[in-house]
Amino acid sequence: MRYQCSKKNSLLFCWLSLTLLDAGLVAVAMDRNTAGLPAGLIEPAIIQIEGPAGTEAHDVRFEAVDLIVDSGEIPLAAWQLEIRSRSAGVGIVGIEGGDHEAFQNPPYYDPRALNNDRVILAAFSTADELPSGRSRIARLHLQLEGAGPREFEIQINVTATVDGELIPATVSIRKSAI
Repeated sequence: MRYQCSKKNSLLFCWLSLTLLDAGLVAVAMDRNTAGLPAGLIEPAIIQIEGPAGTEAHDVRFEAVDLIVDSGEIPLAAWQLEIRSRSAGVGIVGIEGGDHEAFQNPPYYDPRALNNDRVILAAFSTADELPSGRSRIARLHLQLEGAGPREFEIQINVTATVDGELIPATVSIRKSAI
């Protein structure tokens, strides 16, 4: 079942849903040692996206970037990550789901977080067919002000199988081809 908070829904219900999802993912992440993964959070990835040539300091443009998770040969059923801009003039203005049917709906997130330069995203699926290997799990729409490249920090908090077993995975970001 997928659920996304909206103005029609009760704010209390939205916060409760997001809190329960976060609590479950945190509980799984705290049990990392039993899965053979290192204790604590995985080091964040710092990724730079080049800006277009000829952009002036006062120009505003919109771009989309894709978040890619590589779980190797293991099917990916749940993930949570945080993405933060380390550059000025970046705003997250929209979030879409991924390519695989299991993650086509937008991930869970706090819509108010879009007013900032960071957001925590999470999704899970109990589908029979799950993605493995490299899979686009989400697309972020960005409003960029000014010239130059942008630097992003991406922190994987948890990746797991349908049984809740933690799995190693890597995350990357690329400009969308839309």
